[in-house]
Amino acid sequence: MIATKKYYFINALLLLLAIVSFLGWYNYTGNPGNAKTTAKIDAFAIDIDGMQFDVLGQKQGELKSPKLLHFANDDSSLLTTPRLTLYSKDNKAPWSITSQTGKTFNGTEKVDLIDNVVIHQPTSAQNQDTTISTSLLHIFPKQQLANTDKSVTLVQSGVKITSIGMNAYLDQKHVTLLSQARGFYDPTKAQPTHSLS
Repeated sequence: MIATKKYYFINALLLLLAIVSFLGWYNYTGNPGNAKTTAKIDAFAIDIDGMQFDVLGQKQGELKSPKLLHFANDDSSLLTTPRLTLYSKDNKAPWSITSQTGKTFNGTEKVDLIDNVVIHQPTSAQNQDTTISTSLLHIFPKQQLANTDKSVTLVQSGVKITSIGMNAYLDQKHVTLLSQARGFYDPTKAQPTHSLS
């Protein structure tokens, strides 16, 4: 019985430490010029798995994160190692997007993913395996739009392209590279989208 109480006390202490660390990180990164402004946490959650549906009840997106802190003043949330999945209307393979940290705005109208951002769509009958990486990504889940003004690397079957800035229309599988785009093509690694029988 004493060991169980000790276990719960240690877990509670670790959770409190995590919340205090998150709040300190938010005040440092979110308000660098105004140390007197403090955001108030009104809720926190562990092991988040939230789903978003369109007006017809079809899956539109899913957000997973091991930890979330919510701020009531602007309906924003901070996330650790978030994983966002965006589903297309035409049954293409879904896009999976991961990063080290993230922040949502106005619920989930906008999601910023920060550090080691990786966008991936696996091979399906309609598309080749595609991976895009960057350091910062702004995502608008309802519009299935993602953009950044940071350095971007796009890798697809036999192709590697680097660029500064990108607009990605994920439901259309259309990516616009904004500047300084450079590409490399290796035909030995290229594979067809699907096989003919």
